[in-house]
Amino acid sequence: MAPSRPSSDGTSLANLEGSRESLTQASCETARTASSRSGSQLVLPMIVIFQGYAAYVVMQHYFKSILDANTGSRQDVFTASTTLMHWGKLFARVGHDVILACLSTRSRVLFAMLITVVAVMIPPIFVWGMGSKWLGWAFVHYGLLGLGVGIFEGNFLASISPLGSEAKAWAIMGTPLGLATVDIIGQLLCSAAIVGETAHHSNPQYVYWYIAACIPLGMAVYWRECPEEAGGVAQKNILRALADWKDWLPIMVPFFLAKLIGNFVMENTPGWFYVFNGSKVPMFSPSGTSSLIDPDVYFCMIYVFVLLGDSLSRRFVYVLQLDSQRANYVVICSSIICSCLGFFLESFTIAVVTLAAGFIAFWGNGLAYAVATKYIDKYVHSEHTRAVYGLWTLVGDVGSIAGAWLVVWVNSVFCQQAYEYVCIGH
Repeated sequence: MAPSRPSSDGTSLANLEGSRESLTQASCETARTASSRSGSQLVLPMIVIFQGYAAYVVMQHYFKSILDANTGSRQDVFTASTTLMHWGKLFARVGHDVILACLSTRSRVLFAMLITVVAVMIPPIFVWGMGSKWLGWAFVHYGLLGLGVGIFEGNFLASISPLGSEAKAWAIMGTPLGLATVDIIGQLLCSAAIVGETAHHSNPQYVYWYIAACIPLGMAVYWRECPEEAGGVAQKNILRALADWKDWLPIMVPFFLAKLIGNFVMENTPGWFYVFNGSKVPMFSPSGTSSLIDPDVYFCMIYVFVLLGDSLSRRFVYVLQLDSQRANYVVICSSIICSCLGFFLESFTIAVVTLAAGFIAFWGNGLAYAVATKYIDKYVHSEHTRAVYGLWTLVGDVGSIAGAWLVVWVNSVFCQQAYEYVCIGH
């Protein structure tokens, strides 16, 4: 049949618009179908990136030791290099709108994952493999790692928003799971008390290789499951979003505040390494000399409680309906209370109490993360999603940097007295 010619009354034009609307609805249905089919798979990209982030946390000690940077000026230089992790993230949260302006959101995510795999491969290749002691490798490693994580997170969260809340609920579980994999299993595989002194020094390189090998798998899943942006809502860059600040900033203030506090507390929780810094950890009293366990085992126990708090709370939020802004604000206020309570409980420097403190503090962090992602997708206009996610994570980085700067002071407040196994040297 020959195509009909447009009539003067615009009937064909109306039919065309109706066809476009039908195609748009069909695309949405396809996205929802993909969400129900593959939402759980989107946890993998987050896992592999945050395994890389965990390398900054747990593997730092081993990287520092292999570089002979435990004392003197080399220690000071190495410590300076680790700050690039936070500064790299801070710059990348919004800097990607400048340096990667020519790339789509989806392409930025893949680029970030590529940077991260390069960063993670530096220690095992050049330091463990080639035996180099050049401290510059630490600057390159942490700088690239910060850039990779910083570009990835906000862009990833924005790019999967069209897939719906179930896909987002699965995806954000990847953060605690990725951290826990390296924090718990990686630390056990590198513990001298468990694997012996020789493996204690050699095994860290295999953890780095494992992290690097996982990232291409995460890239493949993301490439397959994330929707193309063609035909979707065009994302405004950070400057244009800031020009429209009245549309989203007032409603986001409580979520920014919770992110700031939660990240401050998270960055200070590694302070338990400075508190429980003896050859053993007394479980029931800082002055105790009985009920002692190995520090590596204890820290793995902490990370189990952290994993449970951070992951269960994220799933809990996505089970809630949260149909009103007031309900969202109740949850975000609860998250702040939990973060502060967990931080306060750490001050008792009692090992068993610190386990509970880790759970409560990270329950608060998980609440804040999940309710913010759910709220942004529901109440922030789609064209601002990427920019708001970037600014939200940037505020968290400010909290992380403040926490890192104050961790020594906080530990001096917690450790008012030195004991045989706790707060040694304070």
